[in-house]
Amino acid sequence: MTRKKETDTVVSEEDNAQVQHLLEQFHQLAGNLHSSSNQEEAGAVLSDINTMPEASQLALLKALSKEHDTDAADVLIAINELSPNKSIRKEARRSLIRLEGAKVYPGWNPPVSHTPAFQFPASNPPRFWKGFVTQSREEGEIQLILCWEQGFEYSEVRMLILILDFWEGGVKEFILDNTNKRNVDAQVQHLRTQLPGVTLVDCTLAEARRLLEEALSVNKWRGTTPHKEYRHHLPTVNQLVFGDAGEDRGLTFINPNLEPDEVMATFVTAWALGDYGLSHDLLSSNSSLHDGLERDEWIEQRRAWANEAHPTLFELTFVREREASQPALWVPATFSSRNPSSRKEVEIGWSLELTDTQLSGTLKEMPMGTTVYKETGRHWFWTSYTLVQDEGAWRIQHMTDEGAKAQSLAIEELQKRIKEHDDRVNQILQEQKPNQPDEQQKAEEVIWRIVQTLYYDDALMVHLPFDRNVNGDAYHRAIGLGAHERAIAYLERIARTFAEYRGEVLRQLGITRESLSEYYGERGMNERAQHFAELAEASIRESLEVENNISGHAIMAELIFRRGGNLDEAEAHLKQAREMVTDKDQEANIESDFGNISFERQQLDEALQHYQRAAELDPNFNNIWYKIGLVQRRLNQLDNALASFERAIEMQPQELAPYAELTVIYTKQGQLPRAREILEQGLRGNPKSAHLLALLSSVYLQGGDLRRATEVLEEAERINPKLDIVQAMRDELNRRKKK
Repeated sequence: MTRKKETDTVVSEEDNAQVQHLLEQFHQLAGNLHSSSNQEEAGAVLSDINTMPEASQLALLKALSKEHDTDAADVLIAINELSPNKSIRKEARRSLIRLEGAKVYPGWNPPVSHTPAFQFPASNPPRFWKGFVTQSREEGEIQLILCWEQGFEYSEVRMLILILDFWEGGVKEFILDNTNKRNVDAQVQHLRTQLPGVTLVDCTLAEARRLLEEALSVNKWRGTTPHKEYRHHLPTVNQLVFGDAGEDRGLTFINPNLEPDEVMATFVTAWALGDYGLSHDLLSSNSSLHDGLERDEWIEQRRAWANEAHPTLFELTFVREREASQPALWVPATFSSRNPSSRKEVEIGWSLELTDTQLSGTLKEMPMGTTVYKETGRHWFWTSYTLVQDEGAWRIQHMTDEGAKAQSLAIEELQKRIKEHDDRVNQILQEQKPNQPDEQQKAEEVIWRIVQTLYYDDALMVHLPFDRNVNGDAYHRAIGLGAHERAIAYLERIARTFAEYRGEVLRQLGITRESLSEYYGERGMNERAQHFAELAEASIRESLEVENNISGHAIMAELIFRRGGNLDEAEAHLKQAREMVTDKDQEANIESDFGNISFERQQLDEALQHYQRAAELDPNFNNIWYKIGLVQRRLNQLDNALASFERAIEMQPQELAPYAELTVIYTKQGQLPRAREILEQGLRGNPKSAHLLALLSSVYLQGGDLRRATEVLEEAERINPKLDIVQAMRDELNRRKKK
């Protein structure tokens, strides 16, 4: 039987304008239909369409069939059910079939109260089929897959895929797809393959709704917007997800295999980053930290605190599971042997920038900051936690504020504990040998012992605020750990308390602030880096007002030079420093700095004189032979430059720059074997240097050995594919291969 040919409809210009207007409004029409509660209200929404000429209605229906959107399908199914015109109902059904061919289905059913006058066989409306969720709530993010079966014989599937971010993004990603059951199973299997370390588990619709609602609450609290596709398909989501949801088993979807230290690191990190739902779910059912609050109340209380405290830039210093302590009273062996596996103690050293607020006192898990750096608001905390098994997983039962507890100890006890830690650290360092099997474990022990000693130092300062040695010891420990911000907090305390050392302390403060500036600069926090650079310079200038000192002038010149400041001012400081020289080491340092200024001014002969003078004063001065060689090469004194670079390598074989400079010279001279020899020498001492490997690849390439050049470059790419010289060599190799 041949298919009846569709006839073209002739629409007047005026009616066509109305068709286009209604077509542009189909999202609004669908929204009004979704809001209707009975057949009369839904029919009223269609009144403008029903009063149009039949030809115009047919044109609108055909246009809607080309809109691959659920809202268009919803308008069509409403017309199919409610239009008084039989021909229009039939054409609406044809348009629905066209959309179904494009995997677009209605997400809404008309609220009809009786059987329509004319009814075609309709596909089954969506009903929840199954859901999956990644058991990775501890990561602060989960992936959710929800499936509804629909269509004829429920053979089709409407699938929602969401990525929910509970830190800030809320509904981070959203995909709506119309597919079939085979494709759903294939996609789920693919996801399991893509996430080998993550378990994909079943999820009921009620559980999915709970997770989605929490993610949306994150959007609301953080002031972020759910994903645009989610917003676009919101009517469909509301109909599918927020209807009758069924059973919620109360599952948290946290990896049940987390070890106690992982639980604690996750708890503190989530708490610091504002994922209070996760923090709450890591508490045991009888945890004292619940503080009598329901989950939603607990979360809201902490969000209110965060709105005032603005916690940020969380840092975790150490996490350590303590050895099981022996019970104070004797218990039968059957009980004592079971204790280590059912109860754990974990301690954590951490810090967080925040603003002090009265609400801090309302949070039971909020510890006392043992030291506070007022410039950034960073607080340092030391806490310990008791964990118990709760439904097969480790959960937090109790917290102890170890920092506050330490401050209640007597001076003698604090000094005793500090000495014990110092003795053990010194023992480890003295016994340290390379490539020991427990090397990593010993390194971690050194760190946590030094950090704990800092907390004891903080407590000792409360008892002995005017003991400079206590403050100084804390500063040196912090510097040894690279904890510049904490070191600055101690230095500022010393500067305030001990006026007789103010000049010296201000100089040290300037140096440490400059180190902190570099730290932030390396992490792309440029505004903060600039702020601490300015504070560093201010400290040195103030130190010179307090004490006209050679070190102050030398440091000031260095800071000005580093920041590309006024070279004349830097030179003036160096001249003042030179007048105060008392030994050769000081003079060598100043001569090198004079050389740096001359080099920056392109006064190469003068720069060479300064560098050579520094080398005369101290032949082992850091990088001096490399600097001499660099100037000599610029002056085309190549033989001298070669000798200087060779000496630089002899003195500091781990420095890469001299190898690179020698390679450039030998390559330009056509001495490729010598260039390879130099680079191979460098790689023997620096086998993981992607830079040297890329240079060696370039030498092989210039020698015409494309195969060897490729092999060496691939090795460099395995080490650091993002290095500029590595990427440049890859581009050059690809270009050569195309020839």
